Amino acid sequence: MAMALLLATALALVGFVFTSIQGFAVTAGPLVTRHVGYAIPTVLFSLFSQSMVIFFFIGTGKTMKEETADLPERERAVVFAALRRFKMQTSPPATFALLCAIAVFVLGGAAHTRALPPWVHLLAAMAAVSTHLWAFLAEWRAFAENNILMDDPKAYASSRSSDRRGPG
Repeated sequence: MAMALLLATALALVGFVFTSIQGFAVTAGPLVTRHVGYAIPTVLFSLFSQSMVIFFFIGTGKTMKEETADLPERERAVVFAALRRFKMQTSPPATFALLCAIAVFVLGGAAHTRALPPWVHLLAAMAAVSTHLWAFLAEWRAFAENNILMDDPKAYASSRSSDRRGPG
């Protein structure tokens, strides 16, 4: 599941880059239709991937709380701290990526109808690319560590507990 979500985030990021580059070529009616045709699936990939990332970490948190119920309190605390950290690492970029995707789409419509200048849409597109890159990198790191935690919560907690104690 984590790989599918990372792939969806990567597709959204590539879609925003490609659609932005293609947007520079928009000067005539048929090209605008093609630009919108690229933008719609890009925004949908973004909305899907980022909302699912948020729900993924909520779901894995619930699962891990159930699976670690029999661990000693110290090890459970390590697992819960990691789960909170994963959510804190991924929720802000995922949320901002969602908002930027919506904004770039809405502002694109406003720029097309000449309600706003095109540079506003361009800035929104650059913000969408930036936030999706931020989200992809944050999700990559969190998914990697979350997979280690999910594979063996007890070993994860033990290794992290010994890291905190230090030498001696």
